Amino acid sequence: MVWQEQHSSKQMSTPDTPSIKELMDDMKRGRLAIPDFQRSFVWDPADTQKLLVSIVARYPAGTLLFWEQKTPQIKRRPFEGFDGVLLKESATLVLDGQQRLTSIFQALTGTGPQRFFVDLKLLGSLDSDSPGLLDASRLDDVIVYREINARSLRRRPPPDASEEIKQSLFPLSLIESDRIEEWLDVMEDAIEGENWKAIRSEVRELVRKYLRPIGNYRFPVVELPEATPLDAVCRIFETLNRTGVKLSVFELLAARFWPAGVDLRRDWERVQHKHPILGSFEVDAYYLLQAVSLRATAEKFKGARGTKSASAQRSDVLELTPQEFEKHWDQVAQGAARALTFLRDECGVLAPKWLPYSMILVPLSAVWHVLETKRSVESGAALRKIRRFFWCSVFSRNYDQGGNSQAGKDFMDLTSWLNNGERIPEAVEGFTFTGEVLDSARTNLQALYKGVMALTLSSGARDFHSGSNLTPEKILEESIDAHHIFPKKYLEEIGDPGNPELILNRALIDKRTNQSIGKRAPSEYLATMEDALGEEEVAGILQSHLLPGDQNSPLRNDNYGAFLLSRKNLVVRAIESVTGESGT
Repeated sequence: MVWQEQHSSKQMSTPDTPSIKELMDDMKRGRLAIPDFQRSFVWDPADTQKLLVSIVARYPAGTLLFWEQKTPQIKRRPFEGFDGVLLKESATLVLDGQQRLTSIFQALTGTGPQRFFVDLKLLGSLDSDSPGLLDASRLDDVIVYREINARSLRRRPPPDASEEIKQSLFPLSLIESDRIEEWLDVMEDAIEGENWKAIRSEVRELVRKYLRPIGNYRFPVVELPEATPLDAVCRIFETLNRTGVKLSVFELLAARFWPAGVDLRRDWERVQHKHPILGSFEVDAYYLLQAVSLRATAEKFKGARGTKSASAQRSDVLELTPQEFEKHWDQVAQGAARALTFLRDECGVLAPKWLPYSMILVPLSAVWHVLETKRSVESGAALRKIRRFFWCSVFSRNYDQGGNSQAGKDFMDLTSWLNNGERIPEAVEGFTFTGEVLDSARTNLQALYKGVMALTLSSGARDFHSGSNLTPEKILEESIDAHHIFPKKYLEEIGDPGNPELILNRALIDKRTNQSIGKRAPSEYLATMEDALGEEEVAGILQSHLLPGDQNSPLRNDNYGAFLLSRKNLVVRAIESVTGESGT
């Protein structure tokens, strides 16, 4: 760029100060570009107005952050309004400053949905009070804007120069043009009967003193060297981003893979189309990228003693090469789809809501190809290991913390275990579960809560209303969710001190049945169900939800404390069944 030609450094450059005029020229000529991961221009015109006030008053308006690019490293695009501009091969990327530069350009060129003006009467009065020195606190009303498509004619821009002059509005779009004198010459006809020459002279002086200098306003710029790691760029960008919009690794890699001819967005859409379950379970593409990272790092990482290791850490995902992505992506996407199908059909995860840990998909997606190499008998044994690993991970709450590290370890252990090696996933090898955990476990323990609900679904949970088996379709159609077995209001009315929000006091109940339960005692609403379905059917429904269903159960005599103990025993036995040696 013009202002860059004076310096070159391999270190982060010290602030340079290009002018608005120079920056706009660089935008027009394709020497400045926007990283593809950047959001579009979103500033409100009021934000632009405030920025222009700071510039006119010569107040600091922030530093710009650029990233040097001798050759394109990531996908980029022109500034908004420059779609036809051919970007230079070495176009510098604007990491922080897109909104300011775009808003300034639109205001000074008369593009975009608003037109910006200076109220000359107010500016003249301020100049009279303190010539050559403007008080920014009084400038807010000097810079005004009009909406092109405003419903009210009063809020639209004046239709021509004559009307602008009559309203004493000077277009900011003129200050970088050679049309100012033409605009001033219209005054002779626009302000008949007045001393138009004196007014024109006064306006010309205001433009010279306060408006022409806008183009010479300078922004400090810090430029990152080309070799700055993408992870560092990402973190810097997020620190500077004032909107709270998180920059995703997916967006960064999509931009970085583009120069190599890899369209990450297109590939993500393609695998979602090929494997619809990824969409129905709302799988985040980042999980698949982490699974790719596990496989890629396992091929090149070795520990201190020569043992292989794998990583799903953000920094390692960001280091993926296009070649590694293309090598593993399709197989990982297929692994995720088949893992989800298995969890849905064999582990009771009938809806996204009941997947205890989304992160567990990462090692499962990465390792699933191992199962594809197994013969039928071996495949069955491997699937039983996967099932046991899932339940042990859930009920040991192994992914509550350090999920990225856990995924890396589990991938290596699962790979060994499925191939009958010595390593066994730690959740399986060291699994313990004490029923006392459930005594005080509330629904805020999300993984445990979802795990118990999935466990009941895998046990063949049936619909409270019809008695038919619950399916993904029925869960959606009947608005089936986890509701209180002992209604909260019922426990409050009888003064029971027990906590109604325990996991043990929840079951998957359809909306209609839950509404009919209301605040009734269990014995009362169960009697209603038996009138419709029969005692044996109702007992079977309760047992399918791991609830005590016999006629002498605490549910029948409304004993909440005894019910919790009885249900805990049923749930613990079910947990022992899916996590024990029989699962290998």
